[in-house]
Amino acid sequence: MDQDKITKVLDEFFNSLKSTDDKTLETGLSLYTTVDILHQACSEAQKTHPERFERYVKFFLNASMFLLDEDNELMPID
Repeated sequence: MDQDKITKVLDEFFNSLKSTDDKTLETGLSLYTTVDILHQACSEAQKTHPERFERYVKFFLNASMFLLDEDNELMPID
């Protein structure tokens, strides 16, 4: 997979999770800080385990099709 594309997709996804209100969560961290930590962890995991990341991409593709009733079975995540 192309690293620039992966970065673009992850950036778009995690930035979309940030609302206009950066409130403090029960953890004591702000929403933006929490999203940024998850973004960094996901990015590092993708670089460390690219084969697992590819499996998750395939799962989310299948899960999307399953939710849209375009696929009748949800594949397991191994």
